[in-house]
Amino acid sequence: MAKPQIYDVLHREHEEVSELFHQLEEAKGAEALELFARLKQKLVPHSRAEEAVVYPRLLEESNTADTTREGIEEHKQVDKLLAELDAMTPDNEVWQAKIKVLADMVGHHVDEEEGELFPRAKQVVSDQEAEQLVDEYARERDSFVEDIRLEQRDAAE
Repeated sequence: MAKPQIYDVLHREHEEVSELFHQLEEAKGAEALELFARLKQKLVPHSRAEEAVVYPRLLEESNTADTTREGIEEHKQVDKLLAELDAMTPDNEVWQAKIKVLADMVGHHVDEEEGELFPRAKQVVSDQEAEQLVDEYARERDSFVEDIRLEQRDAAE
C-alpha cells in the first residue's frame, strides 16, 4: 500500500472539519459550544501546521507562491472570526450568522487548496517529498493540539 501524501492527510482533515460545521450549523446551547470547541481543536492545529510545514515549501515555487500567500491571509481571517466567536455564546443573536460565515470562509479556502494549490504543488513537489511532509506536518499539528489542551486545562483550573 502506498504511503499517504500530505494532500491525502489534509483532505481527510478538511472532511472532518466540514462534518463538524454541518453539525454545528444545527446545534444550540451547550451542544453548540462543545462542537465549536471540537472545531477549534481540529481547525487551529491544522492551520498552524500548514503554515509551519506545508506553506513554506510552497512559497518557494513560482506556481504555488501566490495561492499560498492567499491561503495564509485566509487563515488570518478565520482566526479573527474564531476570536469573535470565542467572545460570545450561542445564544448571541449573531452567533449562527458568524458560524455560517466561518463555514463559508473555510469552505472557500478548502476549495482553493484542493482545486488549485494541491494540483500545482504536485507539479513541483516530488511524491517522496509529499510523503515526508506527512510526518513533519503530523508532528507540528500534534504539538499544537497539545498546546491547546494545556491552555484549556489551565483555563479550567
